[in-house]
Amino acid sequence: MDAEQWMVQFKQVHEAAKKNGSDDKHRAMKEELARSLVHAQGLTVPDGQMHRKAFRIAQAWQLELNDTYRCLTRDVSGGGFSALVPATLNVGEEVRFSLRIGGGAPVTGSASVVAAIKQLGNSRVSFTIASMPKADMERFENALFDCVLSRYVR
Repeated sequence: MDAEQWMVQFKQVHEAAKKNGSDDKHRAMKEELARSLVHAQGLTVPDGQMHRKAFRIAQAWQLELNDTYRCLTRDVSGGGFSALVPATLNVGEEVRFSLRIGGGAPVTGSASVVAAIKQLGNSRVSFTIASMPKADMERFENALFDCVLSRYVR
């Protein structure tokens, strides 16, 4: 099976899992795709950590921080996101976030600032997700794979 055929098959499995719940085949295929993306991006994943938390994808989603600051994400991964934030945030600072990932209610949680670079009028801030309700985490992860599929499968 070539890569294109595999992606078409993954899309079918992924769509079914979004309707009926994830199963072992879906989880294994997500991890296989994520491993390929991590490798292609030249990233490393510590032993024991899932690859699907590490790969990054450029994606602009509406982000609200601490019920105050509104901006767009620049890139996202299963473990966090980055954004141009109209405020100064410090490394180690924890924020509440709300992220609109498509239809339905936004996903919410808390995140910690892991990097902040001041720019004219903004800061480029990278966050690691500290906590998110399980149902939101599943929707978030599925949305990441939806983004990958939208770029590679027609």
